[in-house]
Amino acid sequence: MMTLSENQKTRQPSVLLISVDALKPEFVFEQERLGVQLPNITRYFVENGLTAREGSKSVFPTFTYPCHQSMITGTNPAVHGIVNNGIFDPTGEHNGAWHWFVNDKVKTLWEAAKDGGYCSASVAFPTSVGAKGDYIAPEFWWDGSEIDSRFIDAVAKPQGLIIQMEKDIGTYAGGLDLSDAGDAQRGKAAMWVLKEKLAPQIEEKPFFMSAYFASFDESAHQNGVYSREAAASLEKIDAMLGELIREAERITGGDLVVCVVSDHGTLDNTHNISPNVLLKKAGLIRTDEEGKVISWRAFSQRAGGTSEIRLADPKDTEAAKLLKEIVDRLEEDPESGIMEVVDQEGAKKRGGFPEAAYVLIADKGYEIRDDVDGEYCRTRLTQKAQHGYNEEFPEMRASFMLTGKGIARGNLENVRLIDVAPTLAGIMGVELPDAEGRDVLR
Repeated sequence: MMTLSENQKTRQPSVLLISVDALKPEFVFEQERLGVQLPNITRYFVENGLTAREGSKSVFPTFTYPCHQSMITGTNPAVHGIVNNGIFDPTGEHNGAWHWFVNDKVKTLWEAAKDGGYCSASVAFPTSVGAKGDYIAPEFWWDGSEIDSRFIDAVAKPQGLIIQMEKDIGTYAGGLDLSDAGDAQRGKAAMWVLKEKLAPQIEEKPFFMSAYFASFDESAHQNGVYSREAAASLEKIDAMLGELIREAERITGGDLVVCVVSDHGTLDNTHNISPNVLLKKAGLIRTDEEGKVISWRAFSQRAGGTSEIRLADPKDTEAAKLLKEIVDRLEEDPESGIMEVVDQEGAKKRGGFPEAAYVLIADKGYEIRDDVDGEYCRTRLTQKAQHGYNEEFPEMRASFMLTGKGIARGNLENVRLIDVAPTLAGIMGVELPDAEGRDVLR
């Protein structure tokens, strides 16, 4: 390791935040039972770190983009405003756009770190387009072609970062490629930023960098939570995670804290249910001959095991009455797959969907889809595993692990996803004034 300079000895440590999408605590602490080997997570965190063995409570909904913005702001989705992966778009006028952009309501950890004297960076972290940092390689996509690289480079900070990076590592994985190969490129990109951008400045200032791996979640979606394919993806992530930690240790001379987290858990599906089929039958949705939505008075947009139903016009009393009749029947029917219907005020209290008329919360295994035609309920699955389910389900609990300078080995209880940002802000000694979570080390 490098020898610390006098400047490094008297300042706060560098911080590396790594999100492993859908990593459930059981995969960390029950590796033998699940047939997975994670030597780096075991060494750094299980054996020598501070961990939440029971996991951390995710947010409402337990879906990737709301979770990641909650993770980086310490606030719930209803506060930061990113309430789903995709933009609410019943008629497709936004061409499948997601909430790629950082919120403009509350301060992020990237901005707080930069304001606090850190070199602030991010690689492939969801909801990072427009983030206020020094080196931001955001997650964004358009069509999976070389156009993606040009778009991402245009919104990266500084502009030109992606083009410079791609000369050394090849195509940057912008978000469409969630495979093992895509994660390999995310790993290379994070390593490149560490070596090429953060290491040269380490004598002057510490760094905060966030990174992201997606393939375990995608493998689980396609093959099941406990499939060999998902385990293999997680083992590859563990190897890349180890490489990043060792390089960060080398660069900082060990003056480093590493936090590995996930956004949510996941569980295997058994059914698909489509509330929009019922809304269309009630005349609340109209489609053309090809089944494309051309108008709507009420529409359900999925978030995995949850869906948000909005009224096009909240003053449309006839539509509101029809909708209430439908959701009441769903809640009363034990065969509907809906365990709970939450109204607007209830949704706000849980921290999500402030614009919803109702939120449908599915039973375990009943993934909600956006289909407007066909059967309401089917056993032919779109994805074998899913999240977005009730944040109270133990299967939806996320991972939270810390290791490094000043971190004692032990177990943490009552951790929430919104505690990630304020905890790391406390380690860095920076201000995160909007956070609803707490510093779990204090």
